[in-house]
Amino acid sequence: MTADRTIGKYVITEILGRGGYSNVYRGTHASLNMPVAIKMLNHDMAMDPEFSEKFRNEAKTIARLNHENIIKVYDIEELYRTIFIIMEFLEGVPLDYVMEKMERLPPRRVLDIVLQLCAGLAYAHENGIVHQDIKPGNIFIQPDYRAKIVDFGLAVRPGTVDDLCWPGSVLYAPPEKIQGDPVDERSDIYALGITTYEMVTGQRPFVGNDPSEVMSLHVNKDVPDPRRSIPDLPEELSHFILRATKRDPSERYDNVPQILNELQPLAQQMGLMRHLQVKEQRKMMSLFLFYQDEHQLTLKRLVEEFTNELKKIGADIRAADFKDI
Repeated sequence: MTADRTIGKYVITEILGRGGYSNVYRGTHASLNMPVAIKMLNHDMAMDPEFSEKFRNEAKTIARLNHENIIKVYDIEELYRTIFIIMEFLEGVPLDYVMEKMERLPPRRVLDIVLQLCAGLAYAHENGIVHQDIKPGNIFIQPDYRAKIVDFGLAVRPGTVDDLCWPGSVLYAPPEKIQGDPVDERSDIYALGITTYEMVTGQRPFVGNDPSEVMSLHVNKDVPDPRRSIPDLPEELSHFILRATKRDPSERYDNVPQILNELQPLAQQMGLMRHLQVKEQRKMMSLFLFYQDEHQLTLKRLVEEFTNELKKIGADIRAADFKDI
């Protein structure tokens, strides 16, 4: 893909990164001059109908979500025999880049990131989505330290059995996924726990010579207490890491709000005042209908039909009469 290639309403200007199945470009909305990120499915993967459908589903999945800690999807285009996902352009760097530059992150910064990720995950889980690939490379840190969850390419419904796992993802994969068992919200909690361990210690709990060795360690070994290497780590963070990474899902937190409730006292103690959006935010739009008296009955019928369709997606409509407009 060359620079200044037009993708529908968007113009690609430069490449930002290359991945195992897709490339990400910087672009702009041609008429609004708004910066965007454009994720293109690699052509060899686009030839696989099953994988192409999974890529489309990624766009549809994120497009349904509206949360400050989850990347936004604006559009999807299918051109040049492949698929493009148009997303918000994020200023900042991935968490793995931050961790490369720092030996380990201070506990206060770690807690701030963890709470934000919990808010985003709680929202995704509430909407029936398991991310299934939480890791530093899929967490974006903006200049104001806001954390965003990106890359929902492996996202599934709770209870799904999915054996698709990229080499970089096995470093954070829960035992149940490795063993071919169904995944759910607790699978994301495990990956978040592994990621947090890496943030506070500067190293991963399990390191092997190849992916199969790492997977075996996840299944057969307990995550060590991070306070062995970081004695001054707050007990609350250590307890979170150890419980989140239990090999048996039933011994982990049942859900993400439990984690938020448990860590909030520590956040207050550390002076973290960031507002967290956990519940879905409702939006409102205005629609004005101008009509003649003779069309009132027809309009009423159409509004009733429209209202019934809106109820199917959980939306409400409120009507008011304005006289002599």
